[in-house]
Amino acid sequence: MALLKIAKLGNPILRQIAEEVSPKECKTPSFQQFLENMVETMRKRDGVGLAAPQVFISKRVIVVEAEDNPRYPESPTLPLLVIINPVLTNYSEETVESWEGCLSVDNLRGKVKRSACVHLSGYDRFMEKPIEIEAKGFLSVVFQHEVDHLNGLLYIDRINDLKMLSQLEEYDRYWSNAETANDAEAAVGLKTTH
Repeated sequence: MALLKIAKLGNPILRQIAEEVSPKECKTPSFQQFLENMVETMRKRDGVGLAAPQVFISKRVIVVEAEDNPRYPESPTLPLLVIINPVLTNYSEETVESWEGCLSVDNLRGKVKRSACVHLSGYDRFMEKPIEIEAKGFLSVVFQHEVDHLNGLLYIDRINDLKMLSQLEEYDRYWSNAETANDAEAAVGLKTTH
């Protein structure tokens, strides 16, 4: 396995619409090795998700996993999912607002509002079995974040108020716990919603 280089904010590949993966391509040893490398890269970089465009391959592939992740210590455990050609539907009107980060957008966190529930469909890593998942909460947010990458979008495009974009060190200092977040929101003139 190999660690893959991460495409960073400003690289044009992050703004492209990714191409679907064909069943023939999916079954090649080189593509299966690429999937292994994606998983390894996500794990080594402490990501909870990774989309192929983030590692310079403009294909509709995401990997997701969370277990004792230091970047997201409060995340629930998510088993490893490798999803080919994911599609999101049934976005709920109910929303959740949470702080997001991204391996392609170094050292920043931003508060993003997303649907609380979505339906994901796609295929397993060999495109032999369809995948259907009703995702809620954290998993819903992760799916929306990763599928955005396949559509040329980054979480920073979805921040409604740029006052809610923060360097990671300042996020840790002011926004990561409820008490200091209330003080920080008051300092920038935002309504406290905790």
